[in-house]
Amino acid sequence: MNNDHLQKLQSIFEEADEDGGGGLDIDEFRQAMKKTMGAGQEDVDDRQLAIVFMKVDANCDGTVDWDEYLSYMLLEYQERDLMNNLFKDFVPFPKTLKEIQSTHRDMISSIKFFPTVTHRHGSVADESDHSFGRYVSVSKEGVVNFWTLDMTNLRSVTLEQPRDRVKPMWITDMICMPNINMLAMSSTERDLCFYDVNASKFDKIFQVSGMEHAPLCLDYWYDIKNMNNAVLAFGDSGGNVCAFVFSEALGSALFGSQNAKGVGCRRVPFHEILKGCVKGIRAIRYLNVHEDWVRKVQYCPNLQSVISCATTSESSMFTGSVDRKKAGSIFHIRKGLQCFEYSKEWNVIVTGGMDRTVRFYNPYVTTKATAVMKGHNSAIMHITLNGNSGQIISVAKDKQIKVWDMRDQTCLQTVAGRNITMGPHLINTLCYNPRNGSLILGTTMLGFLERKADEAEIGEPTSHNKAVRYSLFNDLFNQVVSACDDSIVSVWDMDTGTKTIQFSAHKTIERGVERSVEITSMTFDPSKRRLVTGARDGTVKIWNFNNGACLRELEIFDSYEVTGIVCPRQKIITTGWNRRLTTYIDLQDDDDVRQLPIRHKDDVLSLSYYAPSHLATSSYDGDIIIWSLETGHMLSRMNAMEDTKTQTGRLNTPVTPARPMGREKSATGLSEKDTRKAETKTSTTSVVPKENDQLALRSILKQPNTINDDENDEVKSTGKESGRKDLGTNTILPAINNQGRVVATDTSPQDSSGNDSDSTSSGDDSTSTRSQDRAESAHSGRSSNEFYRINSKSYAEFQRKHEASVDKILFLQAREQDKETATLMASGAEGWVRAWSIDHKGGLLGQFLATHKKNESVLTMTTDSTNQYLITGDTMGYIMVWDISNYCIKPSAAREVDHATRVSKFPFLKPDGLNELRSQLQSQLKYQQNLPKPPPSTNPEETLKVPLKLNSFRAHLQTVNHVEYAEDRELIITSSTDCSVRLWTLCGKYIGTFGQRGGWSKLTDPIIPDRIPRRMPGDVKRVASAITLKVLNGGTRPRWNLARNILLLCAARRTLGKASNMESLFKQVSGEHVIEDTDSSEEDSDKSADKGASRILGKSYKPKTRHKMPPLLPEIRQNANQLSVYSSLPFCELAPVNEPKLPAVIQQIQARNQSLDNIEKEGRATQKTKRRLQDNIAKHKTVRILTRDLKEQRPGQD
Repeated sequence: MNNDHLQKLQSIFEEADEDGGGGLDIDEFRQAMKKTMGAGQEDVDDRQLAIVFMKVDANCDGTVDWDEYLSYMLLEYQERDLMNNLFKDFVPFPKTLKEIQSTHRDMISSIKFFPTVTHRHGSVADESDHSFGRYVSVSKEGVVNFWTLDMTNLRSVTLEQPRDRVKPMWITDMICMPNINMLAMSSTERDLCFYDVNASKFDKIFQVSGMEHAPLCLDYWYDIKNMNNAVLAFGDSGGNVCAFVFSEALGSALFGSQNAKGVGCRRVPFHEILKGCVKGIRAIRYLNVHEDWVRKVQYCPNLQSVISCATTSESSMFTGSVDRKKAGSIFHIRKGLQCFEYSKEWNVIVTGGMDRTVRFYNPYVTTKATAVMKGHNSAIMHITLNGNSGQIISVAKDKQIKVWDMRDQTCLQTVAGRNITMGPHLINTLCYNPRNGSLILGTTMLGFLERKADEAEIGEPTSHNKAVRYSLFNDLFNQVVSACDDSIVSVWDMDTGTKTIQFSAHKTIERGVERSVEITSMTFDPSKRRLVTGARDGTVKIWNFNNGACLRELEIFDSYEVTGIVCPRQKIITTGWNRRLTTYIDLQDDDDVRQLPIRHKDDVLSLSYYAPSHLATSSYDGDIIIWSLETGHMLSRMNAMEDTKTQTGRLNTPVTPARPMGREKSATGLSEKDTRKAETKTSTTSVVPKENDQLALRSILKQPNTINDDENDEVKSTGKESGRKDLGTNTILPAINNQGRVVATDTSPQDSSGNDSDSTSSGDDSTSTRSQDRAESAHSGRSSNEFYRINSKSYAEFQRKHEASVDKILFLQAREQDKETATLMASGAEGWVRAWSIDHKGGLLGQFLATHKKNESVLTMTTDSTNQYLITGDTMGYIMVWDISNYCIKPSAAREVDHATRVSKFPFLKPDGLNELRSQLQSQLKYQQNLPKPPPSTNPEETLKVPLKLNSFRAHLQTVNHVEYAEDRELIITSSTDCSVRLWTLCGKYIGTFGQRGGWSKLTDPIIPDRIPRRMPGDVKRVASAITLKVLNGGTRPRWNLARNILLLCAARRTLGKASNMESLFKQVSGEHVIEDTDSSEEDSDKSADKGASRILGKSYKPKTRHKMPPLLPEIRQNANQLSVYSSLPFCELAPVNEPKLPAVIQQIQARNQSLDNIEKEGRATQKTKRRLQDNIAKHKTVRILTRDLKEQRPGQD
């Protein structure tokens, strides 16, 4: 957007302000935006414009002026630019091009991906993405190759050339038709051919002939919900565009009945399809829409239109409605277009043309492009995009490849043409797989660019860099807002799981260095347009979370952690470790602040609002106080460790003064706040104690097993986030001596001098003394305070102080206040969830344990608007869904519940082959019996009531800090210490982790869990229990039958076929308890001993052998060209074989050949004789000449 655009937009704002108020209301804003977008304003969604208006109007005054709109846009682009710069290190194609060997010898015309579609003949397909399938490539001469996802060749097929043609046939394009398992190809023979590729077949089934021009480009779409509906579009060399609309693609075999086997393919005349003579097909033809060849065609289902392009300036791009309800639109672009791509996620058309420019077009605005990106040095030949990740890939004529970001219109990567070593030819086709990020290029050979998985993708995807404390769902904008310990607030799109914007919220400067402050509380205002955050240093800020603008910072009076924020009726109320309620007026010009008197004796951990005029706060010591919103008075007080009744009237609660703001040093050398951090578990702080400190706390907080027969479990402090173990005012902290032994050190004023012999003793004597004291306490019934006492005289006092914290309170807004109806749910240490009635005659009505194991805690809870479900999250990472529709409610308000619907909805309740319903209930009853008993002060005989558990599964491996419920879609959002925010369905199906690469497919409305593919987080999958696997797999156990058969087979071998043992085996598998017979067990042990096993040594025992066993010979491997080796073979006596008589013709030929051979032999012998005679004559002549010469030299001797 340049200066001219801003001036035009400003003038439109001024013109649209009809009432002269200086700002635009929502109707005036809609008209201004439609006028800015130009033509096609009648098709703009008013709801989207209303959402934009609400994002800009963060102060909720009902108007948007020019300054407010401009500030919003600038801040949004600034924060998005900062966010995008964090992820610019990612390179889409880090590896070099990999060449693929193929059988193609000419230019490759097309490369397509053929997805695997399951349930092909049904009405619904499970999946049709790029995760499963194969690639298909075809070259101009008609060679078709099938490839796997890693580009391994499966098979190769060569098309038959027409025999009555002088020139060879060229294949121009190809498409895949997965719903009917066919391939369609266009050729220069002016026809369309359809091939059946089921299994290993490649048969030509149909041929559409009689076209005036040769089809050059094809496109195909099918409805994944009803595969009978499909559209085939193509453009030809005459500038025409045609579309076949199929309504019976499966039933009528595409073009009607096929020919009989062996006859060949069926020819379908093109003019008959145009006339509508073929059943189930409707043809639409657009004549002469382009002046040149049609370069590309694409059908867009959400637009119900066909888009085509050509390299002409007058009619560069054409959009035509398939239903003929709208007139076609023509885009005029200089020099025309060579390619384009439509994105349904962004609703834009991305074009690449001869002018080396990438443009964005609104499908309804034909006059001007919405964005322009330049950078190529030659004409752009191909364009493809990934709508989920917002990336565009463009390929130019000089083989240069560029990857663009659609959000900020910047280039992410450039692959130079010299690095594409695929011969001198141009890149004629490409295929992009958005699932794995691979790009396949085709010239006369194939090239493969793949994306290398970075280190972040090797492990589990994370949403933040540090532990996530909160994740809130905003149903107004359909967004999820999360915050972590690094003070980073991230806004996520609920439908795709991608990040929209992120910003840093709270910061402080210490010693000249800027440091982030952890966000400890967060909530939306009643309008859902603003975000209110509270930090560990006590600061509270109000944000426009859509652009990261800080609207207001509230005044603070101390620097203690904020643990609760609510926004009732134009007020903002905060509380925290300062133990008091602070009320702010939610007006920009009103700075009135009111602080209520301190009524809590310990830190406040949670705050909740009950409409219209009640507040509730909970503290670490177990106190729950109900407040009046109007007057600020304390109405009642509840504490499960003291009494089950509500304390009302004039409460004699001592007012404890707030701690000073300064960080004064204690006797231990640490400030009071630092001491509390060391004492506090990670549920309320992010400070992780060191290993030695953990061991010290664990040894001091451990309870002896002889304290009480009813409570013989140890009180552990292992660093898990099960609640904060506050050490009180007079704190006993562990001290570690030089030898590493833990010593209890009393830091109270009276003992600070070190006169306590127990706390200052060291060495072996003190250790033996401790052991002796523990043994004496076991016999005498008293407990040794030295091992578990932290300023507590008895274990009951210790439990009352350090196991009573209430970490979360939640009001049930749909319930009316009554003494027999629980309207407040409280959870915290030891995993107990308690239901309270806040009526003055009410009290504790019910309690149950909501953790997977004992010694864990429930830190978060949520419910729906009708208070039908209660969703809890514990410190082990488990999510549980409870049915509280009739829990602790008066009988007249009870509701009817359809249990059959619940069983069909929640896989957790479905019985299967492993646990029948009866045995499942028995196991749950046994589990409840083994759980620790609640404190006696809670009157467990009357208050121990367990609601029906609808679902239970492990969502994280670490603590679940916050859980949110999106009621309109029945989705659960969980945030954990493992830095991830995950999305689940109410029944337990895993959708994805916010921030994972590429997000997930856009969620449907409504969401059907059965259509969500089965997957689960990798970390959970490695440690998941059988119940978690059952829930995440939708109620099925895919491998249980195989495992059960293996167990039965192994057990049958051990029992050696005894019927009695087999019966006991089946009873054990079915879950029944079986008492084994002693005699049979002894016999089995004897037999096992005979086989070489020992009852004492087990498998380690090996009996001695008197002779050496022969070694095992390896198995013989044989190949196709190798003979099999046998130790013996059957044989029979040999018999003479009569040779067959040769035919007369062959005998004559053999005689003739033999005579010719004889003649040749005789000729060769004659020539040899002649040569010998000639040699003898020459020798005689030579002898005579030599004799004559000798005589002439000696004449006198004669």
